This record gives sequence, structure tokens and C-alpha cells, in this order.
Amino acid sequence: MTKQFRNIHIYLSLFFLPLALMYALSGILYIAGINQDFGATKQTYTLTQNIEKGQEVQALVEYLKSAQLKVPSNLEAKMNRKSGALEIGGVHYSASIKQNADSTWSVTTMERSLIGDMIMLHKAKAKWYFDILAIGFGLTLILLYISGLMITLFNIKKNRGIQIFTILAGIIISVIVGALSVC
Repeated sequence: MTKQFRNIHIYLSLFFLPLALMYALSGILYIAGINQDFGATKQTYTLTQNIEKGQEVQALVEYLKSAQLKVPSNLEAKMNRKSGALEIGGVHYSASIKQNADSTWSVTTMERSLIGDMIMLHKAKAKWYFDILAIGFGLTLILLYISGLMITLFNIKKNRGIQIFTILAGIIISVIVGALSVC
């Protein structure tokens, strides 16, 4: 049974290694203050025409085509909560339109960098199928730690006291630092 645990542990570790590295790198960068807009190419244009209510997306797409700008593949519009603009596109490339106070319209295109895409994936802001992989990775981390703990505690009895002390120290320090961090 122990050999099966080791094999499961090894192959799950190898399969999810690229995802673990992506999460580690994007998490470190985000904590260091680099957000999803790092390295993004953002361009804003002014559109001076009357647009009827409900025709904003059509006007946006027409403008992008006439200006020879890339049209996002996803034309399903959603309201951007931060800017209040109507937005089409996806995580990597999007275009938005927003009415200005002077009755002109601002058209903005944004293309994220690889780092920006990785941070958006980390934050589960992309399409749902990456979220399934991420949940699988999270469950695998739990399984890897449990199987690693079982392999260590059942097979290496030499330093059992130090092993248990280390686990308890990790639990205590994590709880204390976590509690202090949210207060």
C-alpha cells in the first residue's frame, strides 16, 4: 500500500508542478504589488457620435472595425464595476465603452501581459474550466500533504518526536500569524 501512496504522490506532484509554479509566482508577484494590469497595453480613444441606449456594444464593435483595432471574440457585454464602462472580451483582451460627461464616448482597449493573465487565473477571474483545474490542484495539495505525512510518519520512525513537534509548530505559528494578520 505504501508503494501505491508513493506513486500517487509522485505522479500527482509531477502533473501539477507547472500549476504549482504558476500559483507560487503569481502569488508572490501579487503580494509584491504587481497586479493584473502589469505590462498591459491600454489605449483609449474618443468617439463623438450619438449612440442610442442599448446600442453601445454595436457602436463599440463598429468603431473597433473602422479603426482597424482587434475585435474581441466574446461579444457578450458586462458592466465593469470599477469603471462603470460596458465591456466585451475576455481576460487577455477586452474593449469597453463609456459615456463621458460631455456626451462623447471613451473607447478603451486592453491587452494583458502573460503576468497579468497568470494573476487573473490565480484570482479565478478567467473562464470556468481553469477553475476546475485549480480546484483539482487544491484537492491534490491536500492529498499530497496527507500522503506525504503518512509516508513520513509510518515509514520514518527515527525522528518521530521532531516530526510531530514540527507539525505542531507549523499549526501554532500559522494560527497565531493568521489571527494577528486579520485583526
